[in-house]
Amino acid sequence: MSSKKFFLPFLVVVPFIFLFSGCADNSEANLATELKDKPSTGVITIDTNNIDLGDIPIQGGKVDVEFPFKNTGSDSIALLEGVTSCMCTTAVVKGADGTTSPTLIMPMSGPGHGDHGGAGPTKIYQVLNPGESATVIATFDPLAHGPDAVGPITREVVIYTNSTETPEVKFKFSGNVIR
Repeated sequence: MSSKKFFLPFLVVVPFIFLFSGCADNSEANLATELKDKPSTGVITIDTNNIDLGDIPIQGGKVDVEFPFKNTGSDSIALLEGVTSCMCTTAVVKGADGTTSPTLIMPMSGPGHGDHGGAGPTKIYQVLNPGESATVIATFDPLAHGPDAVGPITREVVIYTNSTETPEVKFKFSGNVIR
């Protein structure tokens, strides 16, 4: 068999493999996109919210806070977008299937809040089926506001959904940054 006869089928088959494997990886995002404009009766319930971190040493490094949550309704919910309340806090959503969303950030730019190029909310596009759980993992950087920024803090991560019951879900934590 000549190398030309072998090479031609290779050029045809390999792109199809990549095309179809790429579609499989985005199936949840595709489903979330389909559900985006379809109101859901699903309900997001947060296991533990308003977490008090107590004293947070300013030189102690970043602190992670986990918020498990669940769809306690009878309809699938699309987790569409998310934001954080301050540039010192980022977050991700770890889905029921173990996938992790892009990093959620504060959407605005301006003095003292970093410059994210005017970026809006971060797209999540995950689906939470009835009875499934996921986790918001928020990361707080106590040094983000500089070495003298001590005192009480309260931060939020907000997730926007297609749920008519819980269209906006707020995950809150607080603490006291100390020297």
